[in-house]
Order: sequence, then C-alpha cells, then structure tokens
Amino acid sequence: MKLEIKPYYKNLFPLAGILLKGASVSGWLREMQALELSLPEVRVYPIPDSRPNSIWGCLLITNKKFTNIGLHQYCQLVYQTLFIPEKSRLYPAIAEAELKHLCYSGLHILHPEFGMVALEEELKWKDLIQIPFLTNITVLSPAESVFIPAQVKSFQIAPVPADELLKKLEDGLVPKKESLVEKPLNLWEKGKLSLLRQLFSGSESDEKSGNLSSGLGLLGGLFSGGSGGSWLKNLQVNYEELERRNQKEIDKLLDLFRRNPAEALKYALPLDENNTSRGGDVGQYQLSERWFNFSLFGGGSSSGGSGSINIGDHYQKLRDQYQLSAQDLIKQGEYYQAAFIYLKLLKNHLLAAQTLEAGKYYAEAASIYLKYLANKSKAAECYEKGNMTLEAIAVYKELNENEKVGDLYLTINSRREADIYFEKVIAEYKGRHQYVKASLVYRNKMNNTLAGQSMLLQGWRDRIDAYNCLNNYFANIPDTKILGQEINDVYVKEVSANNRETFLQVIRHEYKGHPEVAESVRDIAYEIIAAQIPVNANIVTELRYFNNPDKELVKDTIRFKVGQKQK
Repeated sequence: MKLEIKPYYKNLFPLAGILLKGASVSGWLREMQALELSLPEVRVYPIPDSRPNSIWGCLLITNKKFTNIGLHQYCQLVYQTLFIPEKSRLYPAIAEAELKHLCYSGLHILHPEFGMVALEEELKWKDLIQIPFLTNITVLSPAESVFIPAQVKSFQIAPVPADELLKKLEDGLVPKKESLVEKPLNLWEKGKLSLLRQLFSGSESDEKSGNLSSGLGLLGGLFSGGSGGSWLKNLQVNYEELERRNQKEIDKLLDLFRRNPAEALKYALPLDENNTSRGGDVGQYQLSERWFNFSLFGGGSSSGGSGSINIGDHYQKLRDQYQLSAQDLIKQGEYYQAAFIYLKLLKNHLLAAQTLEAGKYYAEAASIYLKYLANKSKAAECYEKGNMTLEAIAVYKELNENEKVGDLYLTINSRREADIYFEKVIAEYKGRHQYVKASLVYRNKMNNTLAGQSMLLQGWRDRIDAYNCLNNYFANIPDTKILGQEINDVYVKEVSANNRETFLQVIRHEYKGHPEVAESVRDIAYEIIAAQIPVNANIVTELRYFNNPDKELVKDTIRFKVGQKQK
C-alpha cells in the first residue's frame, strides 16, 4: 500500500507542530525568538533533506497557541503518531491501529518535499550552545541627574516653620537695641527749668514781667553761653528739652510714638493683659526697653516682671495712639509692625490676622487664625492664597471640604488623589439624592461624561428631581441624530404610566429646541397624550405645544374638555 497526503480544505487533526525550513541552527534560534518561544517549552527535531548529508529544517513541537507564525507551516498530529502538513489528509484513509503498527518506532513526519522521516533524536541544546565565560564587572552608577521638565504644570511654596520664618523676619525688621535711659533732672536743671517756665509761660503781673525782662541779658549769658541775636532761640530750645525730660514716663512714650513709631514699639506697654491694668498702685511705669523684637508668636518681652502697672488716666490715650500708629504703619506698607501692635499691644487677634493677610504674610496670618481664632476656614484660605497647597489641603481635609481638596489636588497635577475626593463628594450628593450635582462633578471635575449621564438616568428612575435629571441628560447630547435615538430609547425603556406626564414636559423642551427631531418627538407626544386622556382629560391642552398655532385645534380642545366636564 502506498501512503500519500493530498490537499484538503480543512484540518482533520489537531495542530501540534511548526515546520522551520533552513539548515542553520542559529537561524532556528532566531525564528524561535521571533515566535517568543523559550527553550524549555519546545522540543526540536532536525529533519534530513532528500539529498545525502544535508538538512531540510526542523520540527518544533509545542503546546503554545499562535495567532500568526509568519511564513512557517503548521503540522497536524495524526493519532499522536504521524505529523502531516496543515490543510491535508492521508490517502488512502488509514485506521489508528494500522498507523501505529506502521510507525511502531515512534513519531514520524510525512511531507511532499522530503517524504517519510522518523523523528528519532531530539536536538540537545547543551551540546550546541557554548555558555560564555562570566567575569565580575564593577558597575559604576552615575549620580542622579537633575530632572528638567519640559512643561511646568504647577508650583508650590514650601512654608518655613513658623518660628524660623518669624526669626528671619525679625532680624531684618527690629531696630538695633539702643539705650533710651535719660538721667533725671538735677537741682541745677530743675532751677533752670523753673526760671525758663516763668519766662516762656507768661507772668501774673506786669511788674513781675518787667523784672524778668530786665534780667534777660543775664539769663542770656547764663544759659546761652554768649550774646547775639540767636540767644533767645537757643533759650527756647533749651527750655523745650528740659520740659521733655521732665515729662512723666507715659507722656514720654506717647511723644516717642508721635516722633518715631518704629522705635517706640520697643518700649510699648500691652494693654488689658496681666502685666498692665488701668488702676491699682502695685507699680509705676518706667520707660525702659520691653521688646527685643516684634515676634508675633511670643518670646519677645525682654524686661520688666509680671504684675500690674499703674498708668492712671493714660490708658485711653495709649490705646488711641496704638491704633493711630497701626493705621499709619499700614499706610506706609509696614503690615508686619502694624500686626505686632494689634496682636501684642491691643490684643486684637482678628485685626492682626487681617493685617498680615492684607500684607501677603499668608503663613503668619494662617497661624494666627489657627492659634488664636480657631478659624480653620480662613487659615486654609490663607494657605491657598500663599500657594502653600499641601498645607491648605490638610486643613480642608479637617473641614471635610472634599470638593475643595479635589480641586487643589488638580492644581498640583495629582489626578488620582483628586478623583478619590471627588468620589466622596459624589457619594454625599447621592446620599442626599442630588443627582444633578453628582453628575456635574463627574462631567466637570472628573471628565467622566458616561458616569455623569448614568447618574442622571438614575435620578429619573428613582423619580427624584426627575424633570431636571432627564432634561440635563438630553441637554448633554450635542449630536441631534443621537439625541433623537436617545429620546426614543428612554421612551421605550424608561417611561411608564407613573412618569409619562413628566416625560411629556421634558420632550416639549426638546421639540422647541431641536427642529431636527421635532417630528419623532411629536409622534411620541401624541401617544402619551392619547394614553393619559382616560386618567387626565386636561392633558389634551398639551397638544398646542407640539403644533403650530392652530385655532381649530384650540377650539376642538376646548370642546373636548367641556364635554368631559359635562360627563
């Protein structure tokens, strides 16, 4: 019996091998690599050519499935014994037992180019592949380079810790510590002041005045140290300086505020705090330096102990002067020093925070809102204004303002974190059945139009704000062709006796706004009106919204309604 193979339109047996043509083993390896086959998952059998001492190619036996093997050829495995090319069959047909008896020595392959070949010896790669000699190589890794982005998508300000930041500000803000100690008037200066006070403050009688005038020459020589036209002017200056030194300590402080507010701040008294009060005789105020710096957060007081100081009737004067000085400093752009007055001297924490915010000291303002006013909302707002985004996010998280947190994450290009908080916002809206708002978050914040539309359909199905939900659903479809199809689909699948009239109100809007779908919408409206007449005869009035002005239609509608009432 002569066994042959002939072409056939289909494979009668499973595909179990691939024929690679070519005599080069390295070529077989390249083709196996192209097929993404590893050596352990394939068996390879060399196939001799019809010419002596030559190789036709090889057969790859693998269980792996391929979608494309290129120019290579699949083989069928007949009764687990004989490989034949794909799309072929044995002729004549042979029984399994007979074939196994014929190929008793093992696997065989039959092919028109090289005939019948016994696959006796599998290719052993270890005999052919030489493993290269391995040497130890020290790999030097270069230092990490600086990444320069092609596009800057966001930037933030990393705030310095409050104490460190304030210290830097104070070093450049507070004047050098200087002594303002003035010796009290001695007996000679007191006598000198008494005489000058009588001279420049007027006299009780002309006679006394005359006596003093006659002594002006003597006084001029005594106080001015010579003669000349300027002696009286020098005498006036001398008198004013003695009067200033003779002032009360509080008056000196007020005068210093008027002359040099920045210097006066170092000697200022805080009002309405434990160490300063309006009454009592515990202690008298001495003009000495009290503040080494203008720290807004403590640690600035340098001298003087605790307890009360008697300032008598000067309390209101000091308060007014502090407020006036703060306003003047703000006009000069010295917001930090003005905030020092409000916070340390007047104990007005709100004005201190507002002043710092106006001066764009956002980190300091936020610290005051948190520390003294417990106003997290304003603190977060200051962090946001100052572009301290992560700090703002942390405070907004405490306030459970999830949408704001999501918005801020978007500003720093953190889409995944933003979506987490937008999902929380959506969950809150769904819990309150606010489907339209939830859909807007999906569309506008998460760029998920499909989920937004699904949310609106859910509101329609739950009959919660159904009109607005469906109206927004149709409004979000810009393509009128798709809109007409969606209107019909919703009518068929989502409209029942319970929501027909609401659906009619929605499509009335689409009928007027989209002439392209007007005809199909009118047909749906007619069906709804006809179906609802038995339960609501007044619905016939809706016909006028789906037709051009028609007087006869209006008359027919009125007659119908009158007839229904008579019945």
